[in-house]
Amino acid sequence: MADTSGSLQAHYDTMWEHAFGAIARGDIDCDTRLAAGPDRRRGISLIARPGPSLHAHFDGLLDRLAGAEPRQYRYPAADMHMTILSLLTAGAGVAIHPALVDDYRAAAQAAVDGIEPIEIDFDGIALSPGAVMARGFPRGSSLEILRERLRTQLRDRGLDGALDRRYRLVTAHMTLFRFIEPLRDAMQFAALLDELRDEPLGVMRIEQAALVINDWYMSSKSLVQVATLPLA
Repeated sequence: MADTSGSLQAHYDTMWEHAFGAIARGDIDCDTRLAAGPDRRRGISLIARPGPSLHAHFDGLLDRLAGAEPRQYRYPAADMHMTILSLLTAGAGVAIHPALVDDYRAAAQAAVDGIEPIEIDFDGIALSPGAVMARGFPRGSSLEILRERLRTQLRDRGLDGALDRRYRLVTAHMTLFRFIEPLRDAMQFAALLDELRDEPLGVMRIEQAALVINDWYMSSKSLVQVATLPLA
């Protein structure tokens, strides 16, 4: 069931190949909404947060990225997260009623029950045309088992209509840096990305998950924590 480290590495390599050349040419996807004020899109997600040691490594990485491109968007520490699964994809006009939240809470609790703590090695960066991400490699199959159990619980409850709408999540990445305006020096920035591609970052141990109501960016200013769900 679980993605092997080799196939996950191949997935990250494909992402890199699709994005690196475009970034080096300055052909990036700029997210203008990030600079336009609060995001009104809402969804429901199960997430995990990095611990202090991993935060420190991510901040060091972000210092280098922001040193080269200071006008782009770096995720603040309070917003850093890994999405275990987006249960209800954030969108405009999504109505999140209390009864619906209770249904998602019940599904998440049933899926988490019996899942052991999950460890993820963060090693280097991944790219998309719009962002730089920390590249995660789960140890063992617990993360994929949890995701499949969540999908099953949502289907059984008729809650899977907005599941995996953005993409089917198979990676364990953590988005850290988004482009919001053209690059100052695309070639220099691409050289820095190449230098950081395999930079060791640390280990994340997930002992509890958070069920949250979130905007598209998981901004702490708008996030509502619904439940904390300990892993076995």
